[in-house]
Amino acid sequence: MMAIYKYVGRDVLDRRKRGVIEADNPEIAREILLGRGVVVIEKLTEDRSILNKELSVPFLNRVSLKDILVFTRQLYAMVHAGIPLVQALRIIKEQIPNKTLKNIAEEMASFIEEGGRFSTALSRHKSVFGDLYISMIKAAEEAGTLEETLKRLSEYLEKVEKLRGKIKSAMFYPIFVLIVASIIITGILVFIIPTFQQLYADLGGELPALTQLVINVSNFLRDYIGWFILFLVIATVGLIQARRIPKFKYLTDYALLKMPILGELILKGSIANFARTLSSMISSGINILDALQISAETSNNEVIKEAILDVKSQVEKGVNLSTALSKHPIFPPMLINMVAIGEQAGNLDEMLSKVADFYEEEVDRTVDGLTSLIEPLMIVFIGGIIGIIIVAMYLPIFKIGELIK
Repeated sequence: MMAIYKYVGRDVLDRRKRGVIEADNPEIAREILLGRGVVVIEKLTEDRSILNKELSVPFLNRVSLKDILVFTRQLYAMVHAGIPLVQALRIIKEQIPNKTLKNIAEEMASFIEEGGRFSTALSRHKSVFGDLYISMIKAAEEAGTLEETLKRLSEYLEKVEKLRGKIKSAMFYPIFVLIVASIIITGILVFIIPTFQQLYADLGGELPALTQLVINVSNFLRDYIGWFILFLVIATVGLIQARRIPKFKYLTDYALLKMPILGELILKGSIANFARTLSSMISSGINILDALQISAETSNNEVIKEAILDVKSQVEKGVNLSTALSKHPIFPPMLINMVAIGEQAGNLDEMLSKVADFYEEEVDRTVDGLTSLIEPLMIVFIGGIIGIIIVAMYLPIFKIGELIK
């Protein structure tokens, strides 16, 4: 998160200047101001006003993959139209709703205007753009193919965004339905069942086993629901924190890959992302070792990340990429065979792109099949539970005579 600094300085005409500037740290703030012709003459102080704190809330100003995609699309369109890079960045700045990215665009425009390189400007915001983006732009500057690379980046980011969206929807849809169903069922057990319980208590007699079971569950929830919610919150927070431990993250990612259906979906998505990333970087002129390193860093699964890093170490020793991949069962035969063909034919990037297309289509088919399977299962599951509760509550009515006795 960038901070806002107050500064006092002098410009090239020795005029006193004061104001505020947003930067990652004081050193970068000084460099930006120097690029604008302002020499800082007093110590930079961070502006901690309430307004600036509100504007710098990470949740509100986090730069998402979609924000970067829109930024790249617009930049490509303007460069393609012949608009100079600095002017293009300033035009985009006026159209960007995200405040963080808006400030980054202005800072980069000023830096380039003073003679800096676009890739260097991007590298100042590595946490936003990432190694892949910066490396591809750097290679494009050296090769003079910025327009083509921006187009390739736009297509790459669009496909990655679509792929992530598909996988997220497949994972979160059943979770969302279960949460909603749990809230409804809990509401019935906590607020409605006690009414029936009081009615049957007044009648006396022994309740059917199913009815008594539902009433016992209702009593348990009413007595311990607060503790239960607290346990869920603590468990969720604990899991999120534990995922920051590399070993634990590796184990949970391994467990996810072993899950039926969902594990297959995650693996296909990861292979598609790996092939797409590697293809984009190789076609941009980035050497295979750097491409593998960045591909590993952009992987969301620790198991696959470790496998890619091992492949990189073998390639570094002179082993062919296809041979290195074949030593890891996690990489499917199709990927290995297509890479081998690409190495022999000299069109590795094209073969990897075809692999990515294939597995992206596989993800689409898996998600569609999963959705069509989950919906009826959810309906049967939720309807079954509610049906059992209803039957349990009305079962004593059929034996009302015995209860009155």
